[in-house]
Formats: sequence, structure tokens, C-alpha cells
Amino acid sequence: MKRWMLLPLAVLMLMPASLAAQEDASPTWWAVFTEQVPPADVMAFEEASAKALEAIKANAPADMVYYTQSGMETGYSYAIPMESMTDFMMMNEQWMGMINEIGWENWEAMSAKSDAMVEQRSMNFYVELPDQSYHPEGFVESMADKPARHYDWIYPKSGMEDELAEVMKEWVALYAEHGIDNGWTAYQAVSGDNLPMVVLITPTTTAAAYYAMSEEVDQILGEAGQEMMMKSMAMMRKFEHNDWMYRPELSLVPEEM
Repeated sequence: MKRWMLLPLAVLMLMPASLAAQEDASPTWWAVFTEQVPPADVMAFEEASAKALEAIKANAPADMVYYTQSGMETGYSYAIPMESMTDFMMMNEQWMGMINEIGWENWEAMSAKSDAMVEQRSMNFYVELPDQSYHPEGFVESMADKPARHYDWIYPKSGMEDELAEVMKEWVALYAEHGIDNGWTAYQAVSGDNLPMVVLITPTTTAAAYYAMSEEVDQILGEAGQEMMMKSMAMMRKFEHNDWMYRPELSLVPEEM
């Protein structure tokens, strides 16, 4: 991620027109950078990343933020919240200014230590889907209170995106009808491979706690939940799920947050 923040304008030109045209009043956006590291290199990678974070914290603007998560057998994701593409452009300017403060030679030497251990990288944009998200009263997304995240990756069949979106709204209504107190936030992937894709992110204390909760919800929803699941799966070409954990020691977050 340290090197990837240096995105040239040419990359932004490849983004969908609908992405670049978003106004500041749009739903929450996230820019997510991911890196995959071999298990044998995890300790050295995290040591190098922590060292780089010290330099970043000492030179970054006060409002620069990214949340680091790890999971899926040594994957690392760096999620940056935005309200518009204007924020993303400003973030790149801030990042460049920070590197100037650190010094480019120092930055390159520091980045090389962790970059050499990265097997694979990707970068995608996601936008929140409020009408497909379930936020019951008291819903908590705080990383401090619920540091784990369960991800459901939903890949609609071609031409069935709108139908699946309506089914997601039915899921929201079903959960609300039964008073389920565990919620999720839905996001649409707007860049990357294997589109269209929607991801549901459920905050939880641990992965085990999520699966225990999921079994309880299945019992509560009963046949209605089973029928809804069959209806949903019929509209998907693929479905995946995995679990990630927030890593505050590798994140850039203001103290008051």
C-alpha cells in the first residue's frame, strides 16, 4: 500500500465515468488497497510496515486516515474512507506531500523492505448501498468495539443486478420484521475484476462470534430465511465469504477516533 498510494492521473482516467462524476453528497466511498504476503514472511513484513508507519505518523497530515485489516491467510487490506473522488485526489496530494517531508530516497528504501515480500496487489473502489444495508437500532461499526469483519462477496448473474438488489431489500425487511439486532453494510464494487459484485460487511467481536450469531439468526428466520436464501442464490453466479481482523497497530487513525 505504501507504494500504491502514488497513483498517477492516468489510473484515475480509467475509472468508470459514474465514479468520477460523484458529488460530495454521495454515499460513503472506500478506496481499498490489498497485498498478499507469504506466511513465512508475515513477521518480517509486519515489522517493516510498523517501521514505515512510524515515519508516516510523524509526517502525515492530521486528517489522513487508513484502516488496516489482515486475514485470508496473510492478506492485508488498507481501507480509506471518502465522500467523493475529490477526497481521493486530495488524499493523493497529501501522500505526495508527506513523502516529500520524509524524503524520496528514504521512502524508497523504506518501501523496498516490505514490497519485496508482497506476492500480489490489487486496488478497488467501493460505494455504500444504504437501501441494501441493515442497521438496526444500536448498530455498532466501531473497530474498537467490534474489531473483526465478516465479508460476504456476492456476484450477481449477468443482467440480474437489479433483481438481486430488490432481494437484498427484502432481506433487510425480513431482518427488521424479526427484530434481528445484528446488522451489515452493503457496498457495490465499482472497479476491479469479476464485476458486478456486492459485498456485505458485518462487524463482530470475533469470527467465531459471527458464526454463532449466524446460526441463531437461521433458527429465528426459519423457513422464510431458507426460502429467501434459495431465491438469492438463484441470482448469483458465485458467492464467497471470509473473515478479517482490524489491526490498529498497522493503521493510521487519529487518537480521538
